[in-house]
Amino acid sequence: MADPDFTPGGDVLVELMGRLGAEIGVYIAEQEPDAVDLPQVTRSRDLAKADFTVQWSAFAAKRKLNPVAYVTELAAGLQARIDGSSPRGLITRVSGVGPYLNLFVDRARVFRLALRAVAHAGNTFGHTNAAGGKRVIIEHTSSNPNAPLHIGNLRNVMIGAHLAKMQAACGFSVKQAFYVNDLGAQIGLTALAYSRIYHKIKPYMKIDHWIGAMYAVMNTCQELQNVGVEPGALEDACVSGKEAVDALMAEARAAAAGDEKRDKGVVEYFDIYQDLRERFEAMMTVMLEDVRKIGNIKVEAGKLNLAYEKQEEWAIKIFRKMVVDCLTGVQQTLSTYGVQHDQFDFESELGWEGSNDRVLEIMKNSDYYVPQTQCNAAGIPQGAYLDMAGFIADQGYKTGKGGYQKDYPPLYVLRPDGSTLYTYRDIVYSFKKAAQSDFILNIICSEQELAQQKVSLGMMMMNPDMRGRQYHLSYDLVKLTTGKMSGRRGRYLLADDLYDELKTVIREKMRKKYVDKGETVDEKMFDQVTHEVSTAAMKYALLSVGCLTQINFDIAKITDFEDSSAPFILYNSTRVASVVRKFEAKVSAGKLPTLPSLDGIDACKLDDAREWEMLMEYVLPFAGLIREGAMPVVPAPPALPSYGTHKVCDFLNGFVRALSGYYGPQGVRILPMDSQLEHGWAGVDTDATHARVQLCKAFKQVIDNGLRLLMIEPLERM
Repeated sequence: MADPDFTPGGDVLVELMGRLGAEIGVYIAEQEPDAVDLPQVTRSRDLAKADFTVQWSAFAAKRKLNPVAYVTELAAGLQARIDGSSPRGLITRVSGVGPYLNLFVDRARVFRLALRAVAHAGNTFGHTNAAGGKRVIIEHTSSNPNAPLHIGNLRNVMIGAHLAKMQAACGFSVKQAFYVNDLGAQIGLTALAYSRIYHKIKPYMKIDHWIGAMYAVMNTCQELQNVGVEPGALEDACVSGKEAVDALMAEARAAAAGDEKRDKGVVEYFDIYQDLRERFEAMMTVMLEDVRKIGNIKVEAGKLNLAYEKQEEWAIKIFRKMVVDCLTGVQQTLSTYGVQHDQFDFESELGWEGSNDRVLEIMKNSDYYVPQTQCNAAGIPQGAYLDMAGFIADQGYKTGKGGYQKDYPPLYVLRPDGSTLYTYRDIVYSFKKAAQSDFILNIICSEQELAQQKVSLGMMMMNPDMRGRQYHLSYDLVKLTTGKMSGRRGRYLLADDLYDELKTVIREKMRKKYVDKGETVDEKMFDQVTHEVSTAAMKYALLSVGCLTQINFDIAKITDFEDSSAPFILYNSTRVASVVRKFEAKVSAGKLPTLPSLDGIDACKLDDAREWEMLMEYVLPFAGLIREGAMPVVPAPPALPSYGTHKVCDFLNGFVRALSGYYGPQGVRILPMDSQLEHGWAGVDTDATHARVQLCKAFKQVIDNGLRLLMIEPLERM
């Protein structure tokens, strides 16, 4: 009688252990019919000593029995029952070791069950409905829409997109949101530059790079004005030569005498301006024709911002064209890495649709709201704020270690003039997300931790039901081996440039492999494969360590085909595919019989210990691994869930290393050599070949499913 298949969409390991527990439970029920507290079956830590194990200490103690004596008696009775049973269960042998009952199972039957589960589920093997459709919004990327994505942004992107994949695989209904920060001083400056130049000069670089350069130039011009230097005068001096620039600087520093901060600014922004001019001279020449006529850049940008907030049509056209153009370039970068958001939410629309006003009215009724004033106790203007320390104390929330920080700072929501601050608008947006979901997770840089915590506290203050509804996942910075990033200078380690560099290195390494093997390659296929390997290398590098671990970005390491990297995993994955292709080629040539269905293989031939270890360590626990990474315990605030966004990388790296040892020179020969087939396959154990080819197909499927969780497209050849 065949064993019933595992439940589709379930956790095969959990179900298998449940079946083993049920077999033990039948025997226990005969001895103690009312027993309902049977301990759980778990995987053995040492497969050489047992397949599974059960710890009986608590069970025996509750009955005031010696656990060792109890297990000894249990093992003897259960073994007698197993030996006399017909049909036989999955457990074939038991032994007592102290308080542990070790279980040995019919491995052939477990292999067959597992291979059928993998084959039937295919690309969804490992996926479950553990979350039951709970709605989640993961906000990630949310880069300022006036610059291209850099390496730091890309870590945010990868963590958010990967976690969305993992949570979807656990049965969550996941939406990926991009919060478009289209308000604020930076955006106003960029829009001002954009409005003055876009119709005069055609972009000569990718549009988001172009807009990022505009911001860097306009910000520098504003800072020059702040230290008393007119940008037009510096541009004229640059045209005249170094002597004129030095003279203008000396004049500006003399005017700043006694003001150390201003003097430092003169030196810094002269340097930045000349640096930008070397890289963007064509743009700056055109831009400065207009900029030199702007008496106060900061004021003009502020007017433009205000007009946009007031929904003046002419301002909306400028801002939206600039923002959408930049996002178009950003989306091209995201598409390179296979990332797609479900929604783009514009900060400006929170005000236009009235959400800002509605939330503010509710906030003003709070006991913890302190309105803005033009003259506080210190005699200076002060914005409106929420008394967070008072709220925490009144609610009795823990402070100090494991709780909120002591002397918690206020959350400012309005400026003295009554205009809203970014943190306030973030609260409004959070309520909007809460209306669309059951749970919110924001991916943020660790530098933003306190601000995010304040937003969650603000939500709880206004609506107690918001406690535990919004959390954040923070990540540490990406450290560059050389140079520094600077938005003011328009210098970033751009995601686009990094992709080009990675692809160049990958192409060189893979080209050499083909040359060394004396193989020719189709250039179209080569370009596609090197693209996939290059983006995979980036994704793996950004996801292979815990979120709070700083990444030291090393291109040589992440493109290593022999070490822990995406190229290493993909290369070994394609080796498994190669085994299956070679088998199919031998079948087509009439050298081996056709592969039978899973029901027709002899799983007893899978008798190598490494095969069982890989099944137990990688195939059966796959669903549990995903669930562990995507569904950690959600603690009460301010504690945060501990998401395992590095777990799939660790899993895949361990799996392919085990595989490499399995079918390597010292491993199992899966396919017979051609010399063995010269006179047919009569002398070949084709049952073993068939069983192992089916096993390889299952292994490849699990690896592929893991790669897809990393947004890496599996390859059949490299």
